[in-house]
Amino acid sequence: MLQSLKIENYALIKECNISFSDGFSVITGETGAGKTILLGALSLVLGQRADTNVLMDKEKKCVVEAVFSATEDMKSLFQDNDIDYDSETIFRREILPSGKSRAFINDTPVQLSVVKLFSDRLVDIHSQSSTINLRDHSFQLNLLDSFIPDKNTIETYGKEYKEFKLLLKEIEDLKQKESEFLKDKSYNEFLYTELDEAKLNETEQEYLEQEVELMSNAEEIKEKIESSLFSFDNDGESGLLTNLKEVKNNIQQISSFNDTLKEIYTRVDSSLIELKDVYNELYSFNNTMEFDKNQLDEDNERLNLIYSLEKKHNVQTIKELLEIRLDLGQKLLETNTLSSKIEKKEQEKQQRFEELKKLALEVHKQRLAAAKEIEEKIIPLLSSMSMKDAILKIDLKSLEELSENGMDQVRFLFSANKTKSGELSDMGKVISGGELSRVMLALKSIIAERFALPTMLLDEIDTGISGDIASKAADIVKKIGDKHQVIVITHLVQMAAKADAHYKVHKQTDEEQTVSNISLLTQDQRLNEIATMISGNEVTKEALANAKILLGV
Repeated sequence: MLQSLKIENYALIKECNISFSDGFSVITGETGAGKTILLGALSLVLGQRADTNVLMDKEKKCVVEAVFSATEDMKSLFQDNDIDYDSETIFRREILPSGKSRAFINDTPVQLSVVKLFSDRLVDIHSQSSTINLRDHSFQLNLLDSFIPDKNTIETYGKEYKEFKLLLKEIEDLKQKESEFLKDKSYNEFLYTELDEAKLNETEQEYLEQEVELMSNAEEIKEKIESSLFSFDNDGESGLLTNLKEVKNNIQQISSFNDTLKEIYTRVDSSLIELKDVYNELYSFNNTMEFDKNQLDEDNERLNLIYSLEKKHNVQTIKELLEIRLDLGQKLLETNTLSSKIEKKEQEKQQRFEELKKLALEVHKQRLAAAKEIEEKIIPLLSSMSMKDAILKIDLKSLEELSENGMDQVRFLFSANKTKSGELSDMGKVISGGELSRVMLALKSIIAERFALPTMLLDEIDTGISGDIASKAADIVKKIGDKHQVIVITHLVQMAAKADAHYKVHKQTDEEQTVSNISLLTQDQRLNEIATMISGNEVTKEALANAKILLGV
């Protein structure tokens, strides 16, 4: 159960710290005092998303802290999420001025999804909009599912359906890809064949460019080489090598007289050896160099092919052309294997569809059982609230296609009065506001009887109810309070008078701001509050007398 709620810097609440008791409690206060703000703060700490708009003071952080009694059967949930178990479990939520949000359970930082796992086991929050939403078919389906005790099949179906949708998207993407590949297949095959038949070698472009450059200038090159060879060795007469030999012999004869001359001799000898080697290489190069016009034409033709391919593909090197050929080959290979992939995925799709249908059928059976239970149990509850002839039927229509909710379409069919035909109509079209509140209260009563949820918080679930019906509605809530903690935000005197504990929300306004606060009323304060609810701001003797009767004092 909810033991306490502490709120700082939230909406109209500057600071508030309130403890709650078990059983049936009510929260009252004038319109706009901040009753629903309390519900918003509790929803925030239990996982609702929020932004800096909730900050009363935009320069300070908002902190909401709720203490719940955790049951022994929740220990595994604590262990699964690596949180220390404590019978007094503290939920804390912080909203910083920057907009950053933090959530904690027993001082352990957690994601909001984890908070929701815990809160779903601890409290059922009914907002004002929930009653209105009861007209909506999607809400009706979710409400029906809440009556199913074992949620494993529904959860399994939801998980499998998400995976099924991903598979459908994967098949769609593969088919789109195949369509694109097939559209380009002929052109890609042409490009690939052209590159493949070219038999490109990564190093050949540089070699061919050098060969063409050499053969294109062969005459000049040969002339210069022969002139150089002549200078090296002019038939043994006055060539460079002959003269250098003479220098070497002369220095050799005098090198023994001085160390410097010895060093010069060594250098001249080395130079002579090097020049001889140069001469031999030039001589060999000159003898092997031949001009072949046919070869030149072939090399130029090969280079032109390479240049044209590089230009076509907007690249600079053969290496890049080879990479393009590899990529084209992979695309063509993938094109040929896509149809096989699609076929396998289609088979998987059919298999998963059949498995989902089986799960959907099992969910349908569970919903039928839940619907039957609701239909049987709600009639006496509605009758106790002066709707003796009311009938509620839950129509489950099986659909042909799968959806995220299975293969069911749900409609709550309703009639508040007897009809000659006995036909029921769609609840959203025929039910009044007061009737809607009574139906919702009856459903909450069945939930409380069916499940061991510790706490229920009901925000104005009695809207549109008055008089004797309000007293009967209060009796139902009182009965819920015998087994559960139930906290009701209400404007009804009859509801407030039958509670075990009474809290009042009130506003205070000074020159700077308006703030809300909440307090537990004493017996005298409660008497005065009930009288105020009866007669308005000016409490009369008659109102006080009626309040005493209602409170039994």
